[in-house]
Amino acid sequence: MTIRAVLYDAKGEDREVDLDGSDPVRIDNHRLLWIDIDSRAVDQLASAAAAVGLEPQGLRRLSRVDRRARILRLPDRVVLTLGAVEPDDPEARRHELDVVIGANHVITVHDGPLTPLDAFRHDVEHEPDLGALDAAGFTAGIIDSVIAAYFRQIEAIERDIDALDELAVQIRNDERFLNTVLGLRRRIARLRRALAPNREALLPLERPDFELRTDLGPVWPGMIQRLERAIDAVENTRELLVGSFDLYLGRSSQRTNEVMKVLTLVSAIALPGIVLAGIMGMNFALPFFDEPSNFWLVAAAMLVMAGVILGAARWRRWI
Repeated sequence: MTIRAVLYDAKGEDREVDLDGSDPVRIDNHRLLWIDIDSRAVDQLASAAAAVGLEPQGLRRLSRVDRRARILRLPDRVVLTLGAVEPDDPEARRHELDVVIGANHVITVHDGPLTPLDAFRHDVEHEPDLGALDAAGFTAGIIDSVIAAYFRQIEAIERDIDALDELAVQIRNDERFLNTVLGLRRRIARLRRALAPNREALLPLERPDFELRTDLGPVWPGMIQRLERAIDAVENTRELLVGSFDLYLGRSSQRTNEVMKVLTLVSAIALPGIVLAGIMGMNFALPFFDEPSNFWLVAAAMLVMAGVILGAARWRRWI
């Protein structure tokens, strides 16, 4: 459990600060404070709340996990609850991320390490003027990093579906293919359940009444569009998976047809010989049966008829 506070100073050097230190952290239009907490420990949340003057209602919101994306509007700040995923998690499990947006400060709270936040921190660590950015613009960067993790999940699923197409054509073990399809279907469903509810938290940011919150800064206009593209991409993976299953069904039908064609051809070849053998085995006396060498004549007739049927099948391109 760690709490990390970084003060981005556009007129000085960016530095980490101690929230429990004797000197209060000063923020203004040229200084932006980012507090990142990877647990919901009461003492750490209280320390962060005291540093920025967070209201009790906001503090209570940060202290619990309710598995639901939402927005909480307070007099001096906004609290967003988002669903995030790890980009390389094969299970696409949801992680709850709370973001407090206030005047020149941002607080992020989550349980355990979160790769999208680490990626965003790495991207901005060499930006000397980041302190001049308002809280809404800084939060837009965090949200974009969260959505980028979804796109990486989507790319991984698309690669798995491409491999599944090869499996559908070559596989002889139907159970393996179906288990793979089931795993991908569950993964896509989990991804959509984590991503789509974020609309509930982010869409209100584009409402006209939110423009009155000039203390937080303007909302990045492309954020909602990027979220919608991610949701559309998840829906596209579902369609791709259905296409792979259709390919599997077509390949299974083709294999069935090939088997039936072979069985039908074998039956057609054997049928004249069976008929001839039945006739020759009937219980009546003919001079023909008195000559033992006629056996070879009958066998030759069977072979000739089989050859004629094979030749006709080849001529008609049935085989």
